[in-house]
Amino acid sequence: MNRLTFWFEFIFNKLEEKLSGKNFDRLLSTLLVIVFLVSQLIALFNDLNPGILPVFLKSVNHFSGITITFNFLLYFELLGLIFVIPHSIANSIGKQYEILSLILLRSAFEEFAHYNFHENFKHNLPEILKMFSDGAGALIIFGLTLIFYAFQKHRQITMEPGDKEIFVRLKKVVASGVFLSFIFIGFRDLIHLLLSGHFVQSFQLFYLMLIFADMLFLLISLRYEIHYANIFRYSAFVLITIFIRMSLLAPVYYNGIMGVFSVLFGISLIYLHNRYFEVLKPESGGH
Repeated sequence: MNRLTFWFEFIFNKLEEKLSGKNFDRLLSTLLVIVFLVSQLIALFNDLNPGILPVFLKSVNHFSGITITFNFLLYFELLGLIFVIPHSIANSIGKQYEILSLILLRSAFEEFAHYNFHENFKHNLPEILKMFSDGAGALIIFGLTLIFYAFQKHRQITMEPGDKEIFVRLKKVVASGVFLSFIFIGFRDLIHLLLSGHFVQSFQLFYLMLIFADMLFLLISLRYEIHYANIFRYSAFVLITIFIRMSLLAPVYYNGIMGVFSVLFGISLIYLHNRYFEVLKPESGGH
């Protein structure tokens, strides 16, 4: 078992080394520029020669090119989330908030793609209201996420160096499983695009995987700490992931409200967890 976890950790560390850092960020930026420009060329070709391109490219227009580029960015943000998990569960929740705000921004861009410039303002009012709702929700979550990070106080779940190393290694094993799920979901979305011509993002399915991963982190943490405050904190983190997934499934207006509530819940949790240790001053805390 120890040998297996060692190899999982080794592979995970290599992936993290290659898929994060400044060099990868530069590569990602270049890739996103290429995706955007190619999508605009495909849209132009659809305008000039409709019906010639394959079915999965026929629906590409100049506005949907923005959404396509945003989708690529979101996939890489999800990848970044996976590499945050072993280092800090609390920071991974913050990363989920960041991704949620970007998803709301993408939804606002999608509504802009439905804007009819040949009609008057009143005719486009439903799309405008949806854009403002998603944009406002994204902005509020952006600001609240800053407060969430500011309230964090990381505490070691165990003071034993050997136990800490094993705990981190086990988190990397779970994160490796999330990474495999991420690859499978991305491949599944690509196949669906090629067969149907419609790109359906499975972010909700990915967050479902995160719920199970968070539950595993909770159960693993019980090996080292059974303090009430820490059990409550980890359990609440699972609930936050559920809240975020529900907001992704919710229709416009409700999605922003539920997303904002999930961040307020997280801020309250971190604040009260810190106060618990300040007031009662237990001997050990949770990571």
